Amino acid sequence: MKTITRLFLILLITGFYSCKQSEHQIVIEEEITKEQETDFQLTAVSLNEGQLWEANTETTQGIKNMQQLMADFSIDSGNSEELIVHLKDEFALIFKKCTMTGEAHEQLHNYLIPLKFKIESLSEGVTVEKTVDVKTYLDDYFNYFQ
Repeated sequence: MKTITRLFLILLITGFYSCKQSEHQIVIEEEITKEQETDFQLTAVSLNEGQLWEANTETTQGIKNMQQLMADFSIDSGNSEELIVHLKDEFALIFKKCTMTGEAHEQLHNYLIPLKFKIESLSEGVTVEKTVDVKTYLDDYFNYFQ
């Protein structure tokens, strides 16, 4: 009986230690991600020799859907969690349905990466300034893509 008790105690301590290690590892990974985000240099989107880039239909529709979500949202009466979920869903669909290649694809990523950060910032609290920033940035898509 003492052997079973000792074995149980050893397993319990080992399990507790490994859980603590996992929690510590998660904290370290979160800190690394934060450092990478602040060190990350965004590349500005540019035109195609003065012309708009050709975007696939699904990408443009996804941007239009996000514009509509933002237009329909009221900071006073809207559900901000629902807005964020829908924006993230549309954003994910753009990546999933993207068929673009070459420099147009690279320029699309130059546009989408800042958009991702802007959507994520809404998770920290929806304000008038942030919603205007997202709306303005979504409108800017049509200055670079057709």
